[in-house]
Amino acid sequence: QRTASGEVYTGSILEHLLIQHLTAFYEVGEHNIFRLRGADWNDALDMAPERGESVAFTCAYAGNLKDLAGLLRRLAGTWKNVELAEELEELLRTPPMACDDLSEKKAVLERYTRRCAHNVSGGTVRVLPMELAENLEGKADWLIEHIRRQEWIADGRDGWFNSYYDNHGQPLEGIAETGARMMLTGQVFAIMSGTATEEQVKAIARSADKYLYKKEEGGYRLNTDFHELKFDMGRMFGFAYGEKENGAVFSHMTVMYANALYRRGFVREGYKALQTLADAALDFESSKIYPGIPEYFNAEGRGMYHYLTGAASWYMLTVITEAFGVRGENGSLAIAPKLVREQFGEAGTASLALPFAGKRFQVIAVNLSRKDYGEYRLEKAYLTTADGPQMRRLPVTEGRVLLDRALLDRLPVTENQITVELM
Repeated sequence: QRTASGEVYTGSILEHLLIQHLTAFYEVGEHNIFRLRGADWNDALDMAPERGESVAFTCAYAGNLKDLAGLLRRLAGTWKNVELAEELEELLRTPPMACDDLSEKKAVLERYTRRCAHNVSGGTVRVLPMELAENLEGKADWLIEHIRRQEWIADGRDGWFNSYYDNHGQPLEGIAETGARMMLTGQVFAIMSGTATEEQVKAIARSADKYLYKKEEGGYRLNTDFHELKFDMGRMFGFAYGEKENGAVFSHMTVMYANALYRRGFVREGYKALQTLADAALDFESSKIYPGIPEYFNAEGRGMYHYLTGAASWYMLTVITEAFGVRGENGSLAIAPKLVREQFGEAGTASLALPFAGKRFQVIAVNLSRKDYGEYRLEKAYLTTADGPQMRRLPVTEGRVLLDRALLDRLPVTENQITVELM
């Protein structure tokens, strides 16, 4: 990318993230939802380039905007201002109340792309972190409310979000003559991003169990059977139902569904999704694969395209950061387990070994009373290190342990053990 004077312009990571998300915010279809173009996460939804829209990724980007705003708020005490290419003012200045106007959105995007068509000016503007955070949060809040209002499908006590619009501008999901049309993808990103309210998460979980869950096949199918080829949406509908993206138990999305549920506090539901997937993979008579995570399980429960690293990575991420509750927070190490009763061994313990901040840790959760999640509380925590035989008591605040960075930096490289007692 060059400036008007021919010099190479290099933006910050934040600037790149802002461009990615803000241009998508304005590039919407007739329902004011991000355009699908040739596909999103699901590259088999590739036949709706003119009128296709992705509610799923609109949810995802709303969540990302919230996350970026949160990071900016954290950095506000450190950063006096944020320097951005001056062209980005076009994407930031539109007030949230103008978000409903499709013609205004199109005009904003056209002005921005016209200014950047061949080069950028090279000029920059400085924005206060808190002002930028408020701007992003305003856009995220608008997206969330718009989706809640427009895309919710009620099914008695249950319900789910429409995930896409096809090339005829029609919603992909709903109650049709052939039965319920439901896709897991839109539900995952609605839950994960915070778009779905707590009551909506409950309704989605019930609907997913009702329409998508097939234990013998590995868990949650990617979609119900639409009973048509639907080439105004994508080639996925050309696959036999139960194969690949058309109704198979797709490991990556199932694991992301589990992760989203854990994040929102639906621990038992998240555990069900993870464990059913593991059980299916380890049932060698049916899965016919070595231990691991396949791309998907077909209608016969056979694992196909072994081994899928995206699903495996998300599985590990979810077990470590959500089930065991071991995660980084601004350089510190936080521990707040969400383990269920079945995950503790005969001795009433569950353990995890991992690196963090250049050090090796073993984290042991002790649940001698065999209580389930929601029944126990993290009451006590202890640290034992290789260079000090004495157990050190760690402070517990609101049911979690936090090892600050200063303490982490003083610890030896190996043999650090943290024991948390759940009572």
